[in-house]
Amino acid sequence: MNCSAKNATAIVVLTHLLISIVHGVAHRELHVELSPPGSLFVIVVVLILPLVAMALVWTARKRIGFILLSLSMLASFLFGLYHHFVVISRDHVHSQPSTPWGTAFIFTAYGLFITEAIGTYVGIHFLSVAKENLNETAKGRLG
Repeated sequence: MNCSAKNATAIVVLTHLLISIVHGVAHRELHVELSPPGSLFVIVVVLILPLVAMALVWTARKRIGFILLSLSMLASFLFGLYHHFVVISRDHVHSQPSTPWGTAFIFTAYGLFITEAIGTYVGIHFLSVAKENLNETAKGRLG
């Protein structure tokens, strides 16, 4: 696996983490509370699993890392899509006040949406590349 896969994963995961931190602060400042299951989902799936995936991509367990990256980012994308853009609640982007924290909430909601889409793509793309490389190697050994 080349360095571009590792670097792409690190860039998307760390960017996502930074945006998540600012978004979390905006949630707190605006008193936009999540349910206990929602909070658990955010801690585990949105914050921890992408970091675990990134760490795995830098080891011999790259395939598992890319699978975990794809799944965690896709799940985060769908969670954010639903909570920030579909269901009308205090967590919806259009429910935010015209304050600096309201603006930060909106921009970071879009930032999460974008980085989660990119993270899903990166995971799937490099899984595909790894599969192609494995197939090429297998063909070379047989031929």
